[in-house]
Amino acid sequence: MNGNRGQRFLVDAMLGNIVSWLRILGYDSEYWDGDDGKLVQKALEEDRIILTKDRELYVYSMRCGVQAVLIDGNNTAQILGALNRKNKISLEFDPENTRCPTCNHLLRRNKGVFRDEWICSNCGKRYWMGRHWKNITRILEEAKKIGRRS
Repeated sequence: MNGNRGQRFLVDAMLGNIVSWLRILGYDSEYWDGDDGKLVQKALEEDRIILTKDRELYVYSMRCGVQAVLIDGNNTAQILGALNRKNKISLEFDPENTRCPTCNHLLRRNKGVFRDEWICSNCGKRYWMGRHWKNITRILEEAKKIGRRS
C-alpha cells in the first residue's frame, strides 16, 4: 500500500515512540503531553488524526468530530500494522520523503559516496542507515505482515 502521506497525526503521551516511527515514514506527527481539550481543539484546527490509548479521549474526540484511532497494545510492529490497516499509512521508507524523528521537519537527503545522509535544516541533526537500520527494517516488515491480516 502506498498510503497517503498527507495524513497528519497528533499522538498522545502514551504512544510517544510511535511519533518517531511515523516521522521516519514521512508523516507530519506531533507528540502531545497536555490537556485533552486543547489536544482535540488542535486536531480540529489542523485537521490531524488523534492516536491514543485513552478510551475516554477517543470517545470525546469522535463526539467532537475529530478522527481518532484507539490503539491497543504496546508492540511497535502491531501498532504500525494496525495503522496500516485502519488508516492506510504506508510502511515503506521513502528516502525522499522522511522527517526528523526529533523535531518533525522534513529532512534533506545528501547522497554521499560511501553513504547517504539525511540532514534536518531545523535542528541540525544528521541521520544515516547505520547498524540500527536492520532493526528498523525488521519491525517495518513485521508491521507489514500484521497490516495484511484482516
